[in-house]
Amino acid sequence: MTSLLQEKLCEIQTQAPPPSKDVHHLTVTKNEVLWKSWKISFRPRQEWTFPREVKKLHKDFLLDEQLHKQLQNIFGKTTLDYILNLCQGHYDFLVRMPDSLIIRILSFLNTDDIRQFSKTCKRFQQLCNTEEFWERMKRLQDKDTHDVKTTQFPSFKKTMNYRQRPGYLTLIQRRQTTFF
Repeated sequence: MTSLLQEKLCEIQTQAPPPSKDVHHLTVTKNEVLWKSWKISFRPRQEWTFPREVKKLHKDFLLDEQLHKQLQNIFGKTTLDYILNLCQGHYDFLVRMPDSLIIRILSFLNTDDIRQFSKTCKRFQQLCNTEEFWERMKRLQDKDTHDVKTTQFPSFKKTMNYRQRPGYLTLIQRRQTTFF
């Protein structure tokens, strides 16, 4: 599963809370946490300041409580918790999966489950709201219902017509995984 990981695990950019206008950029890679900040000032006589950069390995970052407080003030508690989880090796592999694999997994769900799934993150919401997604879902459903209709069971030696069953599932409803 670690082959699904890219070099950059997380990248966030934000402006500091008011009244500050400073810009902060946080990047988490497989090995380190990199935090850059730029001081923004509208005073014409202020000296030029260079960006501040903090670079820590994951194990060092986990031990630095002072840096945790600073990041929490700027990025928020949920972002800090997410970064701490990444540094501890708790990766979110589902978000990193290719779209085709996610669509294949979603083809086993009904529309209510897909609606709930789309609420989990921005990437899944964008994926579930595209026309291409629903066309591919329909094609997968059509393919699977066609395969089920022509299946023969060796013990019965007859073709089973699933459309005559009272519990036949429509296109975008839950697909059966077994024949019994």
